[in-house]
Order: sequence, then structure tokens, then C-alpha cells
Amino acid sequence: MYKYSLDKSSKKFICPNCSKKKFVKYVDNENNAYLEDGSGRCDNDSSCKHHQYPNKNCVISEFIKPIITRQASTLQSDLLVLCGRNFNENNLIQFLKIYFSEEEVQSVILQYRLGTSRHWLGSTIFWQINPQNKIMTGKVMLFNIKTGKRIKKPFNHIHWVHRLLKLNDYVLQQCLFGLHIINESTKNKIAIVESEKTALIMSLFLPDYIWMATGSKSNFKKEMLLPLKNHPILAYPDKSEYDDWNKITLELQKEGFEIRCSRYIEDKNVPDGTDLADIYLESRTNDSTRVQKQLTKTEIEVNRLAKINPTIINLIRTFDLLDNEHNEIMNID
Repeated sequence: MYKYSLDKSSKKFICPNCSKKKFVKYVDNENNAYLEDGSGRCDNDSSCKHHQYPNKNCVISEFIKPIITRQASTLQSDLLVLCGRNFNENNLIQFLKIYFSEEEVQSVILQYRLGTSRHWLGSTIFWQINPQNKIMTGKVMLFNIKTGKRIKKPFNHIHWVHRLLKLNDYVLQQCLFGLHIINESTKNKIAIVESEKTALIMSLFLPDYIWMATGSKSNFKKEMLLPLKNHPILAYPDKSEYDDWNKITLELQKEGFEIRCSRYIEDKNVPDGTDLADIYLESRTNDSTRVQKQLTKTEIEVNRLAKINPTIINLIRTFDLLDNEHNEIMNID
């Protein structure tokens, strides 16, 4: 045992150098009494740094607080079942049905284990599940049912399940959204985007990849990507975020990651913040519009006549007056 050491209590005295109440005195460990020879250390390290050792010829030990690493918290797995319902009231799910079939939408619900929250009517829960199938947290977000855009007014509609459950001592350690799929899929290639919604949509447009999301641009970092080190990774940063993500990509390559950062969005003439899903959904909308424009020359006239005399539809079908392509894509009641 050391004869003298800095006081381990929280008691502080006036520093003789900076005159602030930051001075910690040395203690005689035999009788637990303060040394009165002016020895001690100022805790105002950034500016003062005053340290007076005891005048005695002795061995001194400074008290250093131990670094305590707290284990990450997890949520109960039954939350997946409790929240995995009411998708008819889920704004994001209903938005996806505008572009994708019922079967496709159902597939992403199951694959990503999506949930519906009552916190805001129509909100979605994006669970963050690690490769050991532990739920690290759940992010609650509200989207516009018609546009699919996140609702940010009058405030940004984002919340966390562990906070809604009032788990005050919860130790949050995030993971990639979709990370659990690496244990369930035979696919090896990983694609990383920022938005959880974008990961869902792109998994339907380009299903050859396992699509995951960081949840924020700052979460594109080694700690989050470490579970994917043995997988080929392609990152798709949002417009204007390429430089930051590419810088991190180059550092990860030096550490053995097989990762590339795509310039696909950065090189397009689109507004800052545009992501991959925005581009693909716009393309699908434009394709649909072009088909409608091609049909209007013939079908508008047919539909006009049908309103006057509905029996004309039977005549068209009986005598096959429209070619097969038009018959398949016309929406005539």
C-alpha cells in the first residue's frame, strides 16, 4: 500500500495557483488525514496544471478512475410479434403499394421484420437486429402516405423504442438496419445506403444485393461495418455525401475491407440529399407516364365513346379491334 496518494473523495480545495476550487490534496493512507504541506494537484488540467508533490521522501500513487465498459442493452424479441401488425394503417407500407405488388411489399415486411407503432398514427418501426438476432433498438419514423417523404414539420418525427418504453438505463449500441439478413440469405454482396426506406425499396428493385442502411450519414463508419468485413460491399451515399463516405471507404480498404463507394448519384444532376430510391422511383413513374401517353391516341377516343354507348366495349372485344398490347394494358370497365 502506498503511504501517500491523492484524495479519492470528491472534496476540493482552493488551488494556490489558479484560485479555483479544483485542488485535490494528498492523503496519508495510514491515518486517512490530509497532508498540510501544500501538496496536491489542481484538477483544472486544461489551464492550470499545478501539481505539488509531498515534501516527504516517499512513493506516491495518483488515483485514476477505472474505465468501466457497460454491456450493450437489447430489447425483448416478443416486440417483433407485438408490433408486426396493422400494416394497413402503416403510411410507408401503403406508399410502397403504389409502386410494388402486395407480394413484394409483404416480402420486405417479413425480411426486414418491420413494425407499426401507435406512437404516431401510421408510423413505422425499423428494428436494428444484430447477426445474433438480438434487437439493439428500434427507430420509429413517420412518413407521408402519398409521397413517401419523412414528415419533418412541425417537428422531425423520429423516436426510439427504448425511450418510448422509458428504459432510462438503456445502453444503446446501434447496428446496421438489415444486418440480421446476412445469416438468413445465400447472397454475399452487400449494398449500403443511408435511409432505411431506401434499403427496403432497393431490395425490390435490385434483389441481387443484401441492402442495409446506416440510419444516418455519420453512422457510415468502421464500428458499424465491422460485421461485414468478409463481404464485398458497395456504398451508395446520398447526393453531396460522396466525399465523406469515400474518404472512410479508402481507410477501410487499408484495413482489409472489400468495399467501394459509388459515384452513381454524385454524378447525376439532382438536388443535394437525393438518394438511390428517389432516382429509381422517379424512373418508374416516368415509365408509367410514357406508357399512358402512348395509349392516349387510341384509348381516349374509345373510352369517350364507351361512356356514350357502353356496348361498344363488347364490340371491340368480339371483333378484336385493338391489338393485343393495347387490350392488355387498357383499363376499361
